[in-house]
Formats: sequence, C-alpha cells, structure tokens
Amino acid sequence: MSGNEKWTVIANPKAGSRRFFQRKSSIEKRLEKAGLDAEIIVTEYAGHATVLVKRLLEEENVRHLIVAGGDGSVSEVVDGIFSSSVDPSEVTLAIMPGGTGNDWARYWGIPKKARKSIPFIVDGYTRRVDVGRLSYFHQGEQKVKYFINSVGMGFDAQVVYYTELISRFLPGRSWVYSLAVLMGALMHSSKPLRLELDATGCVVDDAVYTISIANGPYTGGGIKQTPDAVPTDGFFDLFVVVRPSFFLLIKSLYRLFKKRLEGNSCLRFFRSSSLRIVCSNKNKVEADGILLEGAEGPFDLELLPNALRMVVPKDFVE
Repeated sequence: MSGNEKWTVIANPKAGSRRFFQRKSSIEKRLEKAGLDAEIIVTEYAGHATVLVKRLLEEENVRHLIVAGGDGSVSEVVDGIFSSSVDPSEVTLAIMPGGTGNDWARYWGIPKKARKSIPFIVDGYTRRVDVGRLSYFHQGEQKVKYFINSVGMGFDAQVVYYTELISRFLPGRSWVYSLAVLMGALMHSSKPLRLELDATGCVVDDAVYTISIANGPYTGGGIKQTPDAVPTDGFFDLFVVVRPSFFLLIKSLYRLFKKRLEGNSCLRFFRSSSLRIVCSNKNKVEADGILLEGAEGPFDLELLPNALRMVVPKDFVE
C-alpha cells in the first residue's frame, strides 16, 4: 500500500466487555499516532454494518475498511462488501479484534489490543482469502448471506442461540459460551439431515447432531472442530456428528475443549468447495456466530476462492 489511503473504521460498540467509549478513544489516538487517515463510524444495531458498508462503497467510494469488533462484525462487513454493486477485488479489509471469540483473527495471529493490531495495517501486507456464500429461504423468499469463517447447523447453532439468550442478562461474561455449550448438550437432539457434496453426491442421510462448514479452523472462541481448515485453499472443511450416544457426546465435547478431538464412529470429516443441505426447518442455522432467524432450506453453500483482499501479518504473505 502507498500509505496515503483513507480508511474507514466500522466499530461495534457492543463487542467485547470493555466500555466502548474507552476503546473508541484508544483506537482514535493510536490510529492518529500511527499516521493512518481514518474515520470511525459506530454501528447502532445488529446488521447495521452490512447496510453501512454497502452505502460507503457505492455512494462514498470507500475502498479501505477496518473492522473494530468480533466475528459477527467482520461477517456483517464482508456481507456488505459482497452484496454491494462494487467489485470486491477493489476493497481491502483489515481487522482490529474486539469481540469475545475473535476466531477469524485468531487464525491469522492478529492480536486483540489496538496497539498490537494497528502495526499490521501500517505494514500493509495483504493476502487474498476465500469467502463463503450461503443461499437459503426465509418465508418463501430466497436470501443470500456471505460469511468469512463458518456456518453451523444443529448443536452449533443451538449454542449460539443460548449464548445470545444468556448474554441479554449477563453481557460481557467470558464463561457464557461454556454455559451455552452445556445447555445445548442437555437440550439438543439429532435431527434428520441430508448432506450432498459437489463431487460425490450424497454422503450423509441420517439423524445429525451437528454440522460445521468451515473456512477457518476455529469456532466458539478457539475450539478446533475443523483443525485442518485453511481459508486460502479453495475448500470448506466439514465436521459432522451423526447419532452420537450420550457417552460419546460427552467424551467428544471434553476432547474438543481440550483441543485434541479424535475420530470415533459418530464423527465424520469431509472437504468440498460447494454443498447442499436438505433438512427440516427445526434445525437452527448460524453464520459466523450470527443466528439466521427463520432460515429454511434447502441450504446451498459455495466457496468463492481468493475473493477478498485482507491485511495479514507478514508471515502469511505468499
């Protein structure tokens, strides 16, 4: 980069546990000290970042974006980029992690503190990364959601549901996700699902407990359901749990939190660049930790290779 770019910061005031006015003041000072010409715009409601980004790209010719927030904020900005009329190849995205999970930033080794993440933006190293596209229906109308890290169905989405529910009463608590996992394990059950991969056709037609379709390896604040996922290889990595016994479920959850998940009869792993999921509408669905309320199938997922230019640490530059 030339160093003369005008950056726009999309900041989520509800991300993380620190008071936003403290975080915003720190970001402003550090951006100025680093010599970056940047304007901070604060989101006001869920989904607002998508609306803002579309307007900024189409009406104000903004092409350099910084997300100050968590995975959900990054996802909303990516959705805004790819649902706009602007060619995504013209846009550069940088991240200043500020959420509780920060799974997308975790893969790239982008630190949470602004004083440590801003130097990566100043250095200006970029890499083309893959982006996911999810098509589904809502009240009979087809919808499209672009996502960056992962889509989850079944238990994964149930945990997101419980996390949102608990966070309304206990915001900013680091242990909320762990409690949501426990609640999900006790309340969720396997549901019929048909999974069809692009090359092989149907690979699963059974009662599925959970499925994760991942572009990156981390979900849930550092859990590796798909440890081999690489967001630049042109493939989704899929983790599917089919009809687990209670014993196997508890054993697998324990190993998952210990970051040493091992194969057993109920765990299946796949890799594909596109897929279809056919299931009942009782299955909850989430994308990058955002619950898609009222989403109905069939669900079609496609990976867009090398679709977005992102600021990364030097070690990730080809």
